[in-house]
Amino acid sequence: MCRPTNTIETRRVIIAGAGPGGLLLQALLHHRNKTSSATSHVIYETTLIESRADLGALNQEELQAHRSWMIGLANHGLEAVRSVPDLFEKYISGIGVDVKEFNIFLGAKKITASPPTLEGSSDASENYIVDRNFIVAALARYANEVLKHSDHYHAKYDTEMLYVDHANHRVLVRNKQTSVEEYISYDLLVGADGVRSTVREALVKRHFDFELSVGDIFQCFKAVHIKCPDAICTTALSVMPNCLPHFNGIVLPETGGMINMSMGVPRNHFDDSISDDIKSDDVEVVCEYFKKNFKCFKLTEEGYMDLATQWVNQRWNRTGMVHCNRYSSVECRIVLVGDAAHATSPSIGMGMNTALRDAQKLYELLDKYDDDLDEVLPEYSRIRVPEGNALSDLAMHLYCFDTKVGARTMVKGLIRGGLNKLFPRFIDPDCQAYIGQTGYSLADVYQKATEQGILSTHRATNERIRQEYFERQTGMIVDKPKSSMWKFFTLAISVAVAACGIALKKMM
Repeated sequence: MCRPTNTIETRRVIIAGAGPGGLLLQALLHHRNKTSSATSHVIYETTLIESRADLGALNQEELQAHRSWMIGLANHGLEAVRSVPDLFEKYISGIGVDVKEFNIFLGAKKITASPPTLEGSSDASENYIVDRNFIVAALARYANEVLKHSDHYHAKYDTEMLYVDHANHRVLVRNKQTSVEEYISYDLLVGADGVRSTVREALVKRHFDFELSVGDIFQCFKAVHIKCPDAICTTALSVMPNCLPHFNGIVLPETGGMINMSMGVPRNHFDDSISDDIKSDDVEVVCEYFKKNFKCFKLTEEGYMDLATQWVNQRWNRTGMVHCNRYSSVECRIVLVGDAAHATSPSIGMGMNTALRDAQKLYELLDKYDDDLDEVLPEYSRIRVPEGNALSDLAMHLYCFDTKVGARTMVKGLIRGGLNKLFPRFIDPDCQAYIGQTGYSLADVYQKATEQGILSTHRATNERIRQEYFERQTGMIVDKPKSSMWKFFTLAISVAVAACGIALKKMM
C-alpha cells in the first residue's frame, strides 16, 4: 500500500539495551532522520531503555572503575561504526590500540608474525583493540552530545524492562530509582538487551516455530589488567595455548603500556583437574603458583603480585551463548540485535563486531525498502541468522576442550599457513585468517572451517565432553567406586593369566 507523499510518519522505536549494537542503531536512526528527509516520509523517534547507569556521563577517571574485557574491532565492526560520520574519528579513535604484531607462545617459545592477512586482498586488515565499556561510553557520549538537542531522542537509564505486551505493541518499564512503572507504546521494538533478553521472550510466546537455545560457553575464566612485560610488544596480540595446566589464554594490548590477560579452563577440568592453588583466595599462594607454572613470559615481582591480587579479587567468569532461528517478527514488530540474538564466546573476538554489523545492516535495509517494516524485518532475519549462528558455532568449535586435539589443530593451521605462502594458488590459508576480513562473512568462514575438517572434529569432541559433564553434574551418571572384592578379583585373574602363560612356555 502506497503511503501519501505529503505526510510524515513519526515512528516510535524503543531500543532495549545500551550496548554497542543498540547505541549504534540509535545513532544511525538519528543520522537517517537528518539525511533522508527528502526521500523518506518517516521520522524515527527513539527511546533508549537501559537498566544500568549512563557510562557516557562519566569522565575518563571515573570510567576506569568500569573496565571490562578488551575486544577487537575488526573490519566489520569498524565499517559499521564509520557509517556514522565523525563517530569513530571524534569519539572512538584514541581509546584503543592498533594491533601490529601477532604472537603464539608454545610454553616459553614465542613465535612472532604480522597479523593474519589474505593473499591478494586489496583491503588492509584492521584490528583495533579496545575495552568493551570504553566503546559503550564513547557511543553514549556521542548520543549525549549530538542527539540530546533532538526532539526525537529520549534516554531512560536506570530503568528496567519488565514485560513486552506484544499484542498491543507496548512495554512495561520501571525506574529503579523511583520504582515508578509505566507502559510505553512502540512501532518497532529493538531487543539489544543481552543474553537473558526480555524482548526475545515475546517471540517465544508469539511464534510456536521460534527455536531458541540458551547455554554457556563451557569455560571458567578470569581476566587481569597488568603492566606490559618486556617479552611482549605493546601493540601485539598473543595467544597462549596450555599457558597453565588445562588453561588457554590470550593477551590483548591496552593503552598506557598495559595488557589485558585472560585465561580460561573448560568446566569439565575445573573441579577435579586443576590445582587448588589457582582457585585459592590467598594472594601469596596464587602468586607462587604463577611463578612456578606460567612459562610464557616472566613478570617482575610487582607484576606477579598485581596479577595475583586481581585474580583473587574477582569471581570466576562464565558467559552465555544464544542460538535462534529467527531475529525478527512482523506481527510483534520486534527485531533482535547483538547478544539477544547470538551471544557467544569471546574466543574469536567477533561478538561486538557482529552486534555493530547488525545495527548497520538493519539501517541499510530501512533505506533499501523505504522504511517498510513488512519487507525489512523478514529480510533482516534472512541475512543475519546465518551470520549469528556461524558466529556462535565458530566461537565454540574452532577450539577444542581437549587440549591435545586443540594443539594438533593449531600446528596444522601453522603448517597450512606456511604452505599457503609458498603455494597460494593451490592451498587456502587456515580458516581463521578469514575472520573479520572485508569481503568474507562469518558464514564464509564457517564454510571454510567445515571444508578443512576443523568443525566436525572439534564438535564431536566438545559435545561428547559437554554431555559427559552434564550427566555427572545432574546425577544421571554416578561414578561408582570399585569395591575391594572387585580389586581382589581383578588381581587374581591377572595372576592366573600370567601363570598360564608361564606354564604354556614350559610345555613348549
